[in-house]
Amino acid sequence: MAEHVYGMHHIGITVPNIAESVAFFKAVFGAIEVFHTGAFDVDDSFMKQKLGAAAHTRIRDLVFLRCGNGTSVELFEYSGEDSAARPKRVSEVGGVHICFEVEDVFASAKRLKEQGIELLEGPNTVEEGPLAGFSWVYFESPWGQMIEIASFDKLGYEKDTKQRLWRA
Repeated sequence: MAEHVYGMHHIGITVPNIAESVAFFKAVFGAIEVFHTGAFDVDDSFMKQKLGAAAHTRIRDLVFLRCGNGTSVELFEYSGEDSAARPKRVSEVGGVHICFEVEDVFASAKRLKEQGIELLEGPNTVEEGPLAGFSWVYFESPWGQMIEIASFDKLGYEKDTKQRLWRA
């Protein structure tokens, strides 16, 4: 590898309504809005050749959010696409979920339920193997994006290697 990789800068998510999505991330994760760009003044060629988007679409707004430490969340709202389309299931090729580490997944799950967010079964704790000690639960955002929250003190794989995921 010729250049140093610092880490993951952001995860970009296309949402149907940027204001509602920002409100969701603020309520659920205490997100902080870093900046909005507003609409992009670009042409069909830019959309297709530089972003890989459908040429007829346009970016209505883009916002960067900080959710604790680590990777930022970048939200896009486009015009020209079906805003009611659902994301792929996590089991489909191209399906995605994002995971936020929280201090206590059990306390966070309780808070989310009190906010009216429907969680999938859990929280769950892995008892054996490389993920031993990992507690987690999944839920859907209002636009259908699968989100996971997780907490742990240490994981099973740590006894076999000095390498660490996410934090030292």
